[in-house]
Amino acid sequence: MSFEFRRQGQVWLEDTSLSSYYRLHVGQEVTFSQTFKQQSLPQRTLHALNNLFEDSEINQANPADFSFKLFMVNQTSPESNQHKPLNLLLDYSDNSYKTFNLYFVYADYSPAVYYKIEKCVFTAGAFEIPTKGIITVSLSGQGSKLSRVEGTFPGTDSGYKSTEQFVENSALQVTVGSDVLDNILSASLEVQNNIEWTQNNTIQKSLVATDASNTTYPENFTLTTRNVGGSIRQYVSKTDSASTSNLQTWNEKTTVRIQAGNSTSAPQLDINMTDACSFTNRASFSEVFAQNYDYRIVVNPTNLNDYFTY
Repeated sequence: MSFEFRRQGQVWLEDTSLSSYYRLHVGQEVTFSQTFKQQSLPQRTLHALNNLFEDSEINQANPADFSFKLFMVNQTSPESNQHKPLNLLLDYSDNSYKTFNLYFVYADYSPAVYYKIEKCVFTAGAFEIPTKGIITVSLSGQGSKLSRVEGTFPGTDSGYKSTEQFVENSALQVTVGSDVLDNILSASLEVQNNIEWTQNNTIQKSLVATDASNTTYPENFTLTTRNVGGSIRQYVSKTDSASTSNLQTWNEKTTVRIQAGNSTSAPQLDINMTDACSFTNRASFSEVFAQNYDYRIVVNPTNLNDYFTY
């Protein structure tokens, strides 16, 4: 008996606009699924009072869901495969949001097996920036259709490296306004792309759907709103004016900058939101007094990617 183990799978991304495939370095926490909509139909009538169980009508699928954790790598030129998902998460131009196909591949099986999610879009990306440790991005999204295929996987990737130098943060620097903050406990940032899938259930499609093979799948979506924000946690120090100047205050359209990587002079991750954020500051009282800057972008940049260097 041959089972399919998650740890033996590979995660691939296909940029359909370029017909290019990218194998990714991801963590073990990979999930994907798709469910079907089921409508209950009463069967009990005056002539059949004992028909207490309801019938069902199934002809539509909900969007497929997926999530995985991406490792950031120390490579800017040429771009690494690991940068491709980040580009797709952030990029939005000409009132369009690029889609892609996602694959979970068992390449060493015979016959080979892969799961494919079509027409994917990232709905969230959380940058996890520890004061010491590897920087990762937890990505999640939705797609149109999940299917399982037995056969040779069509993708090839000459740019994939079996070993990569992951970005291990050892020099976190955070700037709020004009103040460089000391004694940072943690910093986080999350990108949210809120989408709505267009309803495409018509009477004609419902009549055609007789089994799973001709189910109606979601086809198009609209990007309704975007949110970028996070939190910065800092110890309060009475000898540092930058540590107390913003305590229990707020500000609008100010700068928040997060730099992380091997050194402050050449960070591998630089998120520089110049005059783009609002923040509120709140004190946090425990054994050691601390404060939180809760911030978010309040302007509309032409390209969100302009704020990010990785």
